[in-house]
Amino acid sequence: MTDSNNSNYEIVAKYIKDISFEIPNPDCFVDAARGLNEYSTKLDLNSQPYKNNLIELNCKFLLEAPDTAQNKIHAEICLSIIFKIINKDLTADQVKKLILVTLPTENFSFMKEMVTFLFQKSGFKGFNFNKEVDFEALYKQQFPTSA
Repeated sequence: MTDSNNSNYEIVAKYIKDISFEIPNPDCFVDAARGLNEYSTKLDLNSQPYKNNLIELNCKFLLEAPDTAQNKIHAEICLSIIFKIINKDLTADQVKKLILVTLPTENFSFMKEMVTFLFQKSGFKGFNFNKEVDFEALYKQQFPTSA
């Protein structure tokens, strides 16, 4: 599988790296299914170099129960994107922005689709991950001088 929407990089693979649904008992499942809209969703991005000039971008989705919930579940889904940089003239700041803005933005529909699919197949039939994330705004917030 290769995507080359951009002349700066080439995607080699996209896959589910890790998945964890911790549902301690049926009460937790029933309560979570009823109040899933009260759970917060967090996204964590990290990357690391891999062999043969490849880079791995891990996109971890975490579902966190509200403090008021008595019966809680915990869910984490980590999706990985393996890519290589084609444009060798990119600066370190351009590579950082590619990893934290361009790749997540261009692949966010894939990620939302996978997270929704996995939750629905795990018994949460009404789950639909429809949250939008502005990776550009988050990048500017985290690195104001780089933007």
